[in-house]
Amino acid sequence: MYTIETLDIRGYHNMVVPNTFFRQEQPMSHLAIIYPGIGYTAQMPVLYYPSRVLLARGADVLRVEYAYNRPEFQNLPKVERDQWFHADVMAAYHVALAQRNYRQLTLVGKSLGTLALGHLLSAGAHLSPIRCLWLTPLLRNDQLREQIRRTQHRALFVIGTADPHYDPAYLADVQSATKGRSVTIEGADHSLEIGDDIIQSLHAQVRIVEAVEQFLKDAE
Repeated sequence: MYTIETLDIRGYHNMVVPNTFFRQEQPMSHLAIIYPGIGYTAQMPVLYYPSRVLLARGADVLRVEYAYNRPEFQNLPKVERDQWFHADVMAAYHVALAQRNYRQLTLVGKSLGTLALGHLLSAGAHLSPIRCLWLTPLLRNDQLREQIRRTQHRALFVIGTADPHYDPAYLADVQSATKGRSVTIEGADHSLEIGDDIIQSLHAQVRIVEAVEQFLKDAE
């Protein structure tokens, strides 16, 4: 069992970073942090079910719930948007890590959230071993691919062939660099949905959850 809390996370200019923290009642050594997309929240299927898997496996889970689709963020110059984003990402990481004496870290990112993972890895997220779930990673971002390539971590990549960020050569590159695994969903878009085919979209979700479960099991 676990309790549900809100942590006091202060990011850019000391502003509150919205979050939900699931704390296992029995002290555990595994922490997972969920970084969502800009419009794809942690309550949506591609992030909701992996977080449930992590909870079932005994991890404490922090869901970061930033909302960057607001005008006060979107209207800023890119440099300042990046500063805001990076400050929130690092603040969430440090506050979560301080909750217990963790020995294992799983980072989960979706879309924009994969840039959060890249930033954490390049900034020296130090808890080892680190496992990363790259859900619809922004593979056409050169900086992100370089961050993935140069940091040792266990990796699982999940992306659809109809996602505009999908590139088979780039996917093969980061998978090879990390000696990781990948799940490619034929016809799936950036939300990992397959057009209007609800049944096939649900089958895709099952594939993703099974891959996440196996990835976490094999990395123990």
